[in-house]
Amino acid sequence: MSMTRSDRDWERFARSDPYWAVVTDPRFTRGRLNQDGLRSFFEAGARHIDVIFDAIHRFVQPGFAPERALDFGCGVGRLTVPLARRARQVVAVDVSETMLREARANCAARGLANVAFRLSDDRLSAVTEEFNLVHSFIVLQHIPCRRGERLFRALVARLADGGVGVIHVTYSKEPPAPSRSFGGRLLGWARGCGRGVRALARGLGLHAGRPLMQMNDYHLNPLFLQLQGAGVRRVHVEYTDHGGCYGVILMFRKDPGGCYLA
Repeated sequence: MSMTRSDRDWERFARSDPYWAVVTDPRFTRGRLNQDGLRSFFEAGARHIDVIFDAIHRFVQPGFAPERALDFGCGVGRLTVPLARRARQVVAVDVSETMLREARANCAARGLANVAFRLSDDRLSAVTEEFNLVHSFIVLQHIPCRRGERLFRALVARLADGGVGVIHVTYSKEPPAPSRSFGGRLLGWARGCGRGVRALARGLGLHAGRPLMQMNDYHLNPLFLQLQGAGVRRVHVEYTDHGGCYGVILMFRKDPGGCYLA
């Protein structure tokens, strides 16, 4: 299968600035990342997983402890590492071979031998198992929505009956603030236009050496329809806000034999 532009861009991010690509904070850029920053990066990932499991226990399934977990869009392993400390086995998936190599090294450095690494495609063809936990956070937003909906369906299909899904999508953005500079206006225009305009913006030096990171907003109706069709009867929602990019974390249990509320 030929790689799409978003896949190629993600590999470029991985090669140029992998930690910044996962969390776009200046502290994590290649030139500034030090041991303190790296510690902060992974500590934040561990806190995120703690919060996720607390919400699962409170709202989805008390006492939940997964045997097998899938981390889709693992990046450098920021969330794979704490997942591997909670599950017997983790499969970490990413579209970037460079990200997978970095994640593998980060797990090895922490003595984690229970993680398998797989290269992703739109069908998740390298992932044939079922899982008690399917997890994805700040990933689908970087994938065009039609592809993302297919991947959402594939992720839910990998969830075993009785398993828990935790999948994040973005659905809206704050309107951008007006920019006084011509370059800023052109860059904002380029983000919403086709390849030719992006090329023009890059030619004018407005990309700072990186491809433009896609931020795609999903319609939630098709996703809820997929969940209901897969046997999900209840969904817990946690809202997210990443700098005006609004999203939801959908937490659910796959229960094909479950009943609807009367």
